[in-house]
Amino acid sequence: MRVVAPTPGADGQLQFRLVAAKDAAAPDITGTERAEECQDAAALRRRADVLRGSIVICSFSRGFYYGTSTVTAIVDTAEALGFTGFILLASAQYGDFVAQPLPFSVPGVMVPRVADAQAVWSYYAEHALYASSTTVFGTTAAITEGRVALFTDAAPVVARYSSRGPDVVDMGSTPADVLKPDILAPGDQIWAAWSTLSANGPILAGERFAMMSGTSMAAPHVGGVAALVRQRHPSWGPSAVASAMSTTARRHDRRGSPIMSEGFDVGALHPATPFDYGAGFINPAGALDPGLVVSTDFNDYISFLCSLPQLGSDDVLATTGVACPSPRLDSPADLNLPSITVSALRGSLSVRRAVTNVAGNMERYICAAVPPVGVAVAVSPGWFEIAPGETQEMVIELEVTWASGEFSFGEIVLTGSLDHLVRLPLAQTTQKRPAPVDGGPASSTRRKTDLTSFCRIASKNDDDGAKKGKGPMLLSGSREVWSHKKKM
Repeated sequence: MRVVAPTPGADGQLQFRLVAAKDAAAPDITGTERAEECQDAAALRRRADVLRGSIVICSFSRGFYYGTSTVTAIVDTAEALGFTGFILLASAQYGDFVAQPLPFSVPGVMVPRVADAQAVWSYYAEHALYASSTTVFGTTAAITEGRVALFTDAAPVVARYSSRGPDVVDMGSTPADVLKPDILAPGDQIWAAWSTLSANGPILAGERFAMMSGTSMAAPHVGGVAALVRQRHPSWGPSAVASAMSTTARRHDRRGSPIMSEGFDVGALHPATPFDYGAGFINPAGALDPGLVVSTDFNDYISFLCSLPQLGSDDVLATTGVACPSPRLDSPADLNLPSITVSALRGSLSVRRAVTNVAGNMERYICAAVPPVGVAVAVSPGWFEIAPGETQEMVIELEVTWASGEFSFGEIVLTGSLDHLVRLPLAQTTQKRPAPVDGGPASSTRRKTDLTSFCRIASKNDDDGAKKGKGPMLLSGSREVWSHKKKM
């Protein structure tokens, strides 16, 4: 992985001596690891004649693992001793590492996977001869052109350094009834503007552009899509724009497979959840024509704050200058967001959502639910017709069928007759009902609402969480839908 020129010669036809830095280090030096990592030119000057004009193997060892060694130091050593190029190889002791593309003033390549590095070491060992105090370097190599974008891997994939849910409301990490993150957008290795001063990255000094990664790269993509939506719909407020991006986001990668998420270990992947990608991967074209939006205003947020058990009315008034309204929201989960999160679902809970038709035509929507594990989900009404500009309220009934004590995920799906598809993620932790008090009935999260028209999918589980099969299914046109970063 590199963004530099190859070694001289036509596509690798000119080969250069391959030398491992560890074999060129002075035998009596105390900083052997720094020499092996090509961090110290003085420790390698003993064989400067061998290193000059050679491609040198540098090891990703303890210094890189703990962040005290840098690629910048390798480049400085290479320039000081006249390397033709360098290879930074992963070490079996410290595992795979994350390689970010950097501009080198000398040809260089990083091999971040131990399995690939072992192949290089095997090739090197076959041709290097070790005598008592002399090493004969018989291995040759070349660094060929590699500045070509590859589009063979699955994409998108949630980066390991991306923030994960759930959102919390206090220092005790109590989960909130709001889904976070909101959405997934491109944020890894983005070609971005860069300050030529480069105070925190000397290797990029003088560069006006660089390959950058992080939330700071994803945010401009989301902001750009929001600008496009506002250009198409200048009367929409921020919550309507956010809803349009959320309800049309994608849960599958470009191959049609569920989006994956990078794990703690380099190279580890596991199926992503809404706590990894929020509503999904941003879909600019879909956001321009979402069909329905789930929007909120200032008063809705005041009602939400007033419904939080951690806050009192005086706290809200002191912070916002606005008194709590009456009546208040029954539950924080009733905040009109394009997702439904219940951090502690006990018994049953009724949640309300209001959707507004922002399309230009009357449309009929059929509602369906993909329930989280251990939760039965019912939506009322089961279908509705809605004219442009009209608002329809829905009641989503959640009922615990198996108390796992952990978050599980599903979604509400609204399928329109004019091809609009609106998705609202579900995230719930199911808890056991509190024990009855004085012989009374066990309490629910909130009193259950009678539903006369609904579509329902119930998922039942046995005590150990192994899925036994779907319960009763009453549908009207349902649709199956489905960091540790080492510093370079």
